[in-house]
Amino acid sequence: MGVGNLTELTEADTAGINAMLFGVIAELGITDVLMVQKSLHCRTAVREADRARRIMHAAKSLGRLPVGIDRGLACLRDRKPVSTTPEEIKQTAEAIRDANFRIEVAEDGIHVYNRDGHFVTRDAFELYPRLGVAADGAHAFYLGAELMKAQTALELGKRYVQDEPLDWGVAVPRPVRQRLVHHAPGTTLRESRRALKRRTE
Repeated sequence: MGVGNLTELTEADTAGINAMLFGVIAELGITDVLMVQKSLHCRTAVREADRARRIMHAAKSLGRLPVGIDRGLACLRDRKPVSTTPEEIKQTAEAIRDANFRIEVAEDGIHVYNRDGHFVTRDAFELYPRLGVAADGAHAFYLGAELMKAQTALELGKRYVQDEPLDWGVAVPRPVRQRLVHHAPGTTLRESRRALKRRTE
């Protein structure tokens, strides 16, 4: 069975198309599939097809629906995009006693908080004048990048975790993170520390 006529000639994201096609393929017991990856919007179609094949084969073998087997084809949206409620974030924000900003996304918008305040918005650009980081370029750059990532997550329905890349499934493969290993300081923090050291020398 050739699937390129649908993936290549439909102007739509291919992960969902591949999921449906390989569901049909698994149900019909088709064993040979021709997959192509020519158009730019199909640049990850082969990787998606391989993941879809595995998910649908597992579902068919287990006699169950393909939900909850693997999230690799959920490239644009997550089934559970938020993990905390606005009330839970408010309680956490009230307990914060340091100046470090925390960023979270809930159903009501982007929450940014530290000891000096708790701000909620659906437009990340509204926050800049309220955060007081105009004199700290590295911090402002970091917050800008994180807030735009949070806004993207809010608008699409993706799970946002501060200091972590958004999970785009098989569309953007990433190395497996070692969760038991301490992360080294990021670029903006290292540069901020260098600048502070230069000023004090």
